[in-house]
Amino acid sequence: MGPDCKILLWWSSALVSMPGHLNDYDFTAIAQEIHSDESRRQGRSMDDILTEVTLAWNGTDKLSGLVVKCPGIPDMYDYERLAHGAGPAEGVGQIIAGAQKFARAVDGFIATTSLCIEPVGVPYCSDMYRKLGQELFTVGLQAHEHCWSDAARIPPTNVVVKTFLDNAVSQYGPKSVLYISFGSLFFPVATPQLIEALVNTLLDLESPFPFIFGLGGKLASLPRETIDRVNSSGKGLVCESWVEQRAILQHGGVGWFLTHGGFNSISESLSQGIPLIVWPTNAEQPLNAALLSGEPNPVAIELLQVRTGPQLGPSLRGGPTITGTVTDASAEFKAAFDAARGARGALLTANAGKMAKVLRDARAGEVSEELVRLAAF
Repeated sequence: MGPDCKILLWWSSALVSMPGHLNDYDFTAIAQEIHSDESRRQGRSMDDILTEVTLAWNGTDKLSGLVVKCPGIPDMYDYERLAHGAGPAEGVGQIIAGAQKFARAVDGFIATTSLCIEPVGVPYCSDMYRKLGQELFTVGLQAHEHCWSDAARIPPTNVVVKTFLDNAVSQYGPKSVLYISFGSLFFPVATPQLIEALVNTLLDLESPFPFIFGLGGKLASLPRETIDRVNSSGKGLVCESWVEQRAILQHGGVGWFLTHGGFNSISESLSQGIPLIVWPTNAEQPLNAALLSGEPNPVAIELLQVRTGPQLGPSLRGGPTITGTVTDASAEFKAAFDAARGARGALLTANAGKMAKVLRDARAGEVSEELVRLAAF
């Protein structure tokens, strides 16, 4: 690799979360300063302090209710920015500190987003990084080619899944099914009682909301009794291994996707015009949820009462104090499902459909131009 070789960092998430992770603070320097002061160190190792600085994400090692800003996303308290439902963030301090060091050395960044997703964030970040002498390339949402063409739609090959979806269309109509998945890496392991409440709410709905719950992820699991109860109810289907997510989202029976809010899942859903119900569990997912559920063209409903740990308390956006209790989460689940199948849901579905068209058009326009610019860089 010669001196003229360009080095670029790949960013697969909401672009506006990138400066906060990589540029706004030097987590290593902050942790070293605290560690060098015995009164502030308080017996902690450098790694422990670095982890706490990373999780506070506000220039200190403690959450304080500081109001934080991200372009294009509603302001929020610092403790709202990071979800804790997936359990302890092992090694996160070293990972982000390494990424920050790398980000200062690269020639530019490739971000899997575009203007139609982040009309405020893309211009802001492009200008910011250009002033730092770095180039930003926004190459659009990344999903399999089958996601972008109606002619290339693929049906589920799993007979049980396909039969459930086909029967739901016959019984309840098109776009009547809720697909649930927390991705390949995450699951709300810190709040199993809320997962149980989610399932109970769906099974107890007076007007059924048929659902498929995929458990293919690394941490995903449900009690055997719950799985059997769902699969014998006629209202839901729990799949205990990997499912064909693209094929499920392309089936005419699916109308909503309940997701952790990872960008790969977001990309596959929005490419199909499927609106989202977002249950953030870790990392920058609360920012993704806030971005997609915010005005003026929301495509998602964000769940708030599923929060746990430091995220509990008031939200800067108003509404009830977030308790994370089964009672309050269950009420929010029901309200979200009612909204999804009412006027609010119709609006979000229409917005998601419009976004899918814009995203597809962008592949031949804005995204293509960015790829040409990247190739010439």
